[in-house]
Amino acid sequence: MWLKRFKLLFALTYAGFLGNIAVIYYLSQGLSYGEIGLATALGGLGFFLFEVPTGVVGDKVSRKASVLVGLSIIPLATLLLLFLRNFWVLLASELLGTLGASFVSGSFQAWLFDNLKAEGLEGQFKEIWRSAQKISLIVSSTTTILGGFIAQFLGFKVAILLTALLQVLAIPVAFSIPEMGFSRPETSYTLHVLGAWRELKKPEIAWLIAYLLSVTLALSQFRKFFEPYLGNVLALYLGTTIMGTLGILGVVEVLVKVLPRYLGVALRGRVGRALHESAPVGVPLATVISVLYPNPFLIVLLGITATLFASAFTFNFSVEFQRRVSSEKRATVISLRNMVLALATSAFYTAYGFATDFLGLSRARLLFALFFLSTGAFFKLLQGKIEHLRYS
Repeated sequence: MWLKRFKLLFALTYAGFLGNIAVIYYLSQGLSYGEIGLATALGGLGFFLFEVPTGVVGDKVSRKASVLVGLSIIPLATLLLLFLRNFWVLLASELLGTLGASFVSGSFQAWLFDNLKAEGLEGQFKEIWRSAQKISLIVSSTTTILGGFIAQFLGFKVAILLTALLQVLAIPVAFSIPEMGFSRPETSYTLHVLGAWRELKKPEIAWLIAYLLSVTLALSQFRKFFEPYLGNVLALYLGTTIMGTLGILGVVEVLVKVLPRYLGVALRGRVGRALHESAPVGVPLATVISVLYPNPFLIVLLGITATLFASAFTFNFSVEFQRRVSSEKRATVISLRNMVLALATSAFYTAYGFATDFLGLSRARLLFALFFLSTGAFFKLLQGKIEHLRYS
């Protein structure tokens, strides 16, 4: 059945042997925190530029065609890292990767939802999406752990090549999946985008996006430069160098990023709801504690906790967002949402990267975490007063 291939495709989009230890590779090639933050920010601005046109491709041409174009571009961005010598190569890789991801992002969920709707299964979207994410996290955790040890013992370039290979394998899998229930809207490009933008500005959607932003930026701040931060603490603790911790960091990435995300998606009922409700405050609080008490074991535990909170939050957000968006504009609205998130994230990465160069990694982590903690508390206060911040 096409659904099994769809889950395999989703898993392949998350598979990769490089992971977040890529930051250490960038630093080893002579880049600074500021340059890495700026390249990440400009890559994020690529979402701002590319998301709407690529989302319109998904709505007006074909969801499947949009995904296939994106999957064909992403391996090229990965292979560019083999030639990383300066900021400009990293920037080119980031922008190319962003372009590919933009073609995939808005259309991927819309493709799945349309296919399910065509077969009368749209009511099962939440459980099917949950199942797909579980499989992807298992695959992601396996390749991430292997990637850490591959980078440590065989070098980063082997990890890069293997990652690109997996990305290429996703293309024939996507090609084999049918596209059902898709119909092209009759409106012009301009009217279609304006209509999607008006939908995005509706209070029931706009407030939801603002709430999501408070959590995703807080989690981005915990994860950004997390590997060099923990690697330095761990190297001091073990009496080695940061390059001697890469294999351990690969395992830690699974513990911090993949395993709790699996649990955040899998947990239902009161526990899942409690994690979701705690996320706006719980995520930045974990970052604050990780700086005040720089013990490697505690930092890993806090990372698990932060990702668990955020995963429960974003999973419920994704389901709720799909429920509130109309079908004929779905890919474009999702792309517009991603565009807004990309603009805010780019501003954050720029500020955070240069603040880290100026203040040092620990002080910058603490300062930004306190800001996100106050922002999360503000949204929690608003949630009781604004109906659109509450989920059905």
